[in-house]
Amino acid sequence: MLQSALLGFLYAVFGLVAWATRVCGWRRDLVRGQLARCLPELEPAARSRIEAGAYRHLGQVAAEFLGQRFLDRDNLTARIRLEQDAPLRASLTGQGRVLILSAHHANWEWLLQRLATAFEQPLTAAYKPTRRAWVDDRLRRLRERFGCRMVKAKELVPHLLAQRGQVRLLAMLADQSPAAGSDQQTWLEFFGQPTSFYSGPGWIGAKLGYTVVFAAMHRERRGHYAVRFIELAAAGSRKEPEQILTAYADALEQHVREHPAEYLWVYNRWKCEKPLYG
Repeated sequence: MLQSALLGFLYAVFGLVAWATRVCGWRRDLVRGQLARCLPELEPAARSRIEAGAYRHLGQVAAEFLGQRFLDRDNLTARIRLEQDAPLRASLTGQGRVLILSAHHANWEWLLQRLATAFEQPLTAAYKPTRRAWVDDRLRRLRERFGCRMVKAKELVPHLLAQRGQVRLLAMLADQSPAAGSDQQTWLEFFGQPTSFYSGPGWIGAKLGYTVVFAAMHRERRGHYAVRFIELAAAGSRKEPEQILTAYADALEQHVREHPAEYLWVYNRWKCEKPLYG
């Protein structure tokens, strides 16, 4: 009861904040520009509705992020429904390993907490540290409260190799944009335009024997979500890293098209242009 009341209060506060940020124009040009380049087939009025929904959704995610420390395992289970997870569970039998790829869509923080409680195997997740050490420490402790082990993205591959196959359930947000000069990036078509993705998820899936799945999460109603698991590559399928990343990009694009207002459009996904040569 207390959890619902607290979330209700946070929803009200951050609903107002989200409305104010949109009215004041915070990142409005960025959001409109990215919607126009990704969804040019839609009428301006339709894109305007998605824009309004994206700001509203961002406010709800902010409220849920602040309120998640008060959610227990049972509450998370009630609020996040898992669909089509039987193949994933089957892949974890024996010594099987699974890499779950997700994105900045719906509520990725709640998804991490739910994945940490959903399966019998302990979860390891990659993350990008924040610039302030005290903030990073608090975030890491919050994310690890149900037993998830957070590993810095730059240290993930050495960590996996050092564990010698003992990390059997791994999760990553794979839609972040690498730095312009990064040598760990792959350029793919995403929403009809060249887009840079980190190469790591594809390499891990192809070279370290993981079954790779996409966790497609969407909001069913305020504070309640569903997650559908889509297999991208079976362990031992001999898919190349770029093939796995391409399957991920295609699945993510389709999912965003189905639930466009739940994507993080305020993030500048296309801040880097593909080099003319290379």
